[in-house]
Amino acid sequence: MPATVMTEREADLLRALTARIDQQDPGAFNNLGALFFSKGMVREAVAAFLQALALDPRMRTAARNLEVAAARDGACDVQFAEIGQRLSINPDDVEARREQARLNRLIGRNTEAIAQLDTLIAENPDDAAALFERGLIEQRAGDLRRAQRWFERAANARAMSNDDDAIPRLHLAEVLYQRGQNEQALTGLNELLAEHPAVAEAHLLRSFVLGDMGQFAAALDASQHAVSLNPALQSLNADLSIVAGGAPDTALPAGPDTGEFAAIMSEIGNTKSGAGLARYGLGLAFRQRGYFDESRREFERALAQGEDEQLVQHALAELDLVVGRSEDACRRYASLLKTQDGQPHLWNEHGVALHQSGDVAAAASSYQRALRLDPRLALAYNNLGVALSDMGDAAAARESLNRAAELEPALLLARLNMARWMRANQDHVGALAVLREIVAFQPQAVDAWQLIGAVLFDLARYEEAREALAHAIQLRADHAEARYTLALVLATLGDDDGALRETQHALRLATMRVASRLKVGIALQHECPEAIGALDLLGTQGGEPLRGVQLREADIHELLSARNGASELAQPEAADAAGCARAQGLLIEASGFAGRALHGEACERYQQARTMLDAPGVATDAERASFWYRAALGEARSLCLLGHASEARGLLRALGAVTPHDAEVLALFAASLVDGSAPESDASTQARTALLRLFRIDVPSAALLHYAGDIAAQLGDEALALAFFRRALALDPSRPTPRVAVAQMLRVRGDLLAARLELVAALAAVPGWPAALRELASVHLDARRFGEARRLLADHLSRIPTDLAALLLMSEVLVEEARTDDAKLLLGRLLRHDPGNTGALWFQGLLYARQARHRDAIACWQKLVALPEPDRFVGLAREALTLQRAS
Repeated sequence: MPATVMTEREADLLRALTARIDQQDPGAFNNLGALFFSKGMVREAVAAFLQALALDPRMRTAARNLEVAAARDGACDVQFAEIGQRLSINPDDVEARREQARLNRLIGRNTEAIAQLDTLIAENPDDAAALFERGLIEQRAGDLRRAQRWFERAANARAMSNDDDAIPRLHLAEVLYQRGQNEQALTGLNELLAEHPAVAEAHLLRSFVLGDMGQFAAALDASQHAVSLNPALQSLNADLSIVAGGAPDTALPAGPDTGEFAAIMSEIGNTKSGAGLARYGLGLAFRQRGYFDESRREFERALAQGEDEQLVQHALAELDLVVGRSEDACRRYASLLKTQDGQPHLWNEHGVALHQSGDVAAAASSYQRALRLDPRLALAYNNLGVALSDMGDAAAARESLNRAAELEPALLLARLNMARWMRANQDHVGALAVLREIVAFQPQAVDAWQLIGAVLFDLARYEEAREALAHAIQLRADHAEARYTLALVLATLGDDDGALRETQHALRLATMRVASRLKVGIALQHECPEAIGALDLLGTQGGEPLRGVQLREADIHELLSARNGASELAQPEAADAAGCARAQGLLIEASGFAGRALHGEACERYQQARTMLDAPGVATDAERASFWYRAALGEARSLCLLGHASEARGLLRALGAVTPHDAEVLALFAASLVDGSAPESDASTQARTALLRLFRIDVPSAALLHYAGDIAAQLGDEALALAFFRRALALDPSRPTPRVAVAQMLRVRGDLLAARLELVAALAAVPGWPAALRELASVHLDARRFGEARRLLADHLSRIPTDLAALLLMSEVLVEEARTDDAKLLLGRLLRHDPGNTGALWFQGLLYARQARHRDAIACWQKLVALPEPDRFVGLAREALTLQRAS
């Protein structure tokens, strides 16, 4: 909707509310900030959110709102200017530097905050405030192990200085609880409360820990004591949230419009800015509690009374998604996007509506549109992964789900989907590892425990499966799928009575069981988790209706034949079905190996499936054609990724004859032609032609476009490679790998500034991406900025000490800086990991030569020259040996 123009009188009225609300109520400041933001007063909103966090540093809603508001241009200029003025007067003002780092952390600029905090900690390793802030950054990022270490250091530092250490110890206990270490968390809380008995939040956290340990009476006592110390802990959460990417006048309340905020709204309800939102707020309150019919009635009354149409229509669209009215939801979102097409959350929800209605390809396009607007929207990546999986692109689906989990480690939905994907692709060990990590951080994740039980059942580990499923049912007794899976386990273990009991219970909870599938999500599920469950996808997958049980024609024929007493007629069909099932099983097994990058194993299974399908009578012509195509394409893909692309050339010609416009076939065919061919040969010309045909196709996969760019680079066609990389970025702006590839091309060309800008953008999208960090260090090295390269690599190696490529770069930096002892130490470490590392051998020989140890240098370089696969270091060694002989 178009922004509302406010008069100066209305703005003054809103500012006056700051003094009228309870100055000790963080929720009131948060809601006032949401009101400021909705009226375009972004700087005032930031100040209100900061005040809320000053009163309650653990207030998640205010923290999220602050990040959204701070993304506006100039939103935090006042705060940064005040800190800058203090630092200009006194550059050694430690408190001001801490505030600067804290502000950067609060508004989501974690890279700047980490750099500033690390500087403070380097100057004073016992700076408790800086240590605590570092822990908060790691906790928010989901790395609870590292957060625990920072909080321990902060608590110890405060204890040594006799300062109040309650807050870091409380966060430490919270992290231990989140990691499932209940005994350690309880011990820490008991010690904390012995010294600080009035910390209400500690009593509340202790109640959660005790409840998790089964001590329910003690948990209730602790909870009641927490409320007696702070009655606000039991009040209804009426904190309001604002929408990322939205216009300033589209702040969305996440809960009912009650209390202090209702009074504020009524105060301005009769002003020129528009009608109040009473019916809308009541509708939100009903929806938050799961009263969907009552909620819809209030939203419709809100429209009739002239309340904000855009807000109400969006709330109705969300409600349509929740109850499965996908056609109504599609219509509402299409209308909303006519005036708000710059809001990524709307495009994401529009995609879910299309997904529900069965138009999966259109849903994927909407998810991609959301990601173009907000490349860090983890929910959209998750939903795109579901759509890609539904369309049969398993590799792209896995990549998209991985990206969702990387961007938002706490997004349980994406991690569960990753585990479901692995289980469906026969990677049971990988699925189990993901699920174990989930329950280590979130012990109450019922769906994770149910999936653990299902995966263990697949692995025939029945006793462990029973324990996991029993734990899931203990957490949520009405989990139908957990009870049904437990029934299968009990039946396998011979407990028929128990299996019957659990089956009956499961049927009372859910009359129909459908096959497990990946799940999409919207933000509303996180705002109202108790009322809003999973969103059902009632669309299509692979052109067929989704269903719980799939029967092939051969299965039906066999059943009918057995019923009619003509089993001998069914034997040929049964044999065909068995052979076809074996071939299909090989394909599934091969896909599982390929998903784990075990392409040698995958290639072998694909070949076995093709051999089996070539035998007569194994499958119908339609099945044979479909399975053979999947096997041939999978085998060709694995051969290319193994570095044997030329061996796949025959297969790819056959595939191209069937689908001449398939993007992946064209890319793999070009790779097979480039493999082992001279740059100006006929094969290279054909490869370039295939890539040009591919470039004219609308390719939905950024990974495939990047792969095509790599092939074009091998051909030496820099312009075509750059075009492919740019298209990959346009499709997925947060993907760092195309930017790294572009930066490499620019660095080789000598355009170091442009290369650095590309890498900075890549690291802004995915902080800490190893390839981008290494390439940025190479840019610094080429520019002879050795100090910057060294600091960058040292920080990276502190996180990933086994990155051999980074170790080699650091060695080169130290050699250039003439820090011989440090370089020798690093090279020795590198050669212990990789004795044949060409770069390490070259630099070790170079150090020997500089020390006049010519025999040792020659010995190192001769090892290099003898290697079968030469690289640039081998060439340098040859030149050095030639010079040594000449001298």
